[in-house]
Amino acid sequence: MDGRATVVKKPVPMKMLLAVLTACVVSVVAAGCGSASAGNPAACNNAGFLATQHAHANHAEVTFCGPVVRLRPAKHTRSGWHRYIYVDVGHNNSIEIDANLDEMGNFPVTVGEQAVVRGEYYYDNDGREGVHWTHHTDRASHPPGYLTLNGTTYS
Repeated sequence: MDGRATVVKKPVPMKMLLAVLTACVVSVVAAGCGSASAGNPAACNNAGFLATQHAHANHAEVTFCGPVVRLRPAKHTRSGWHRYIYVDVGHNNSIEIDANLDEMGNFPVTVGEQAVVRGEYYYDNDGREGVHWTHHTDRASHPPGYLTLNGTTYS
């Protein structure tokens, strides 16, 4: 022999390989789901929204997705012009989105479009509920929201 030590590589056990692969996949998915970037469907958290709605957690920030199922005409309120869009969040449950047209502009929307919504859930004393603050804001105390329809983001 030439005096060098012989190195024998042991095969990596399949369980360890699967564990490492699983950890990598979980971390990538978690990173994608945690990023609530505008229009990112991976940011949707319909289960979280439904839990917020069930708890009537007023003023909770929510992000969810679903098809537009109903539209109401725009009307002027004390805080400006608003369009009312209803999005199905699953389980035959649609929620009203109060889109501030003065802040977001007069954007097109039709029933059947896929929506990604980021805003503030509200539940009023009279039982009325919805999501507002789906627009940009200059208030440091309030995070900006958005509404994405078929890939185009309005805020």
